[in-house]
Amino acid sequence: KVDKGCTPLCFVEVGAKKLTWLRRLIDRQYRIHLTLDKLPVLMRSKELNYAMRGYPIGFKAHEASTGLEHDEYFFFNHLKFTITYRE
Repeated sequence: KVDKGCTPLCFVEVGAKKLTWLRRLIDRQYRIHLTLDKLPVLMRSKELNYAMRGYPIGFKAHEASTGLEHDEYFFFNHLKFTITYRE
């Protein structure tokens, strides 16, 4: 067992066409589903007592909350995993 810190896996430049597509996915509340050893990866909250499969691709902050003239989109580009197992 070895603890490993944050390690970038890849770097990607996103063009205008793909950015529009990603914004549409956020508007439709798209979720990304991951598997580990053929098991679903869950997003879990102990405080709120729930677990949900996958994670959202991002969120949209409305103009009222940002103070800007238009909605602002945010993409989740960093994931933190806690993997538990029994020996």
